[in-house]
Amino acid sequence: MYKHLWMLPLIAAVAAIPPKAFGDAFDGTYEGARVLTKGNPSSCIQQENVSVTIAPGTLTFTDSKLKNFTVGFNLHLDGSFNQFHVDVGGSVVDIRGRVVGNVLDADVTNAPCEHHWHLEKRD
Repeated sequence: MYKHLWMLPLIAAVAAIPPKAFGDAFDGTYEGARVLTKGNPSSCIQQENVSVTIAPGTLTFTDSKLKNFTVGFNLHLDGSFNQFHVDVGGSVVDIRGRVVGNVLDADVTNAPCEHHWHLEKRD
């Protein structure tokens, strides 16, 4: 019954680390390409360079049309995320992906277009 009591200080130490401390490892700017995976090439951008900046509670996106478009963002401890955003005009963006090491991969739906992001951390 008492043989695992030695683990209590370790559990308490990990529990005392604020969740923000884990998320900070993912904070930074990621740059790379987004590539069309679904949608009409005549109405959807087929490929372009984009950047994403992750900061506590936010994701800021920049492409050829949008500059510093910021949405609320929740990143899980394992680097995964699933963010659904509806803007004032009713446009919906669904961002699902994961950060592993210095690479962010995501599938992004902004009807009628779907893109895959493959971005690398620059800082």
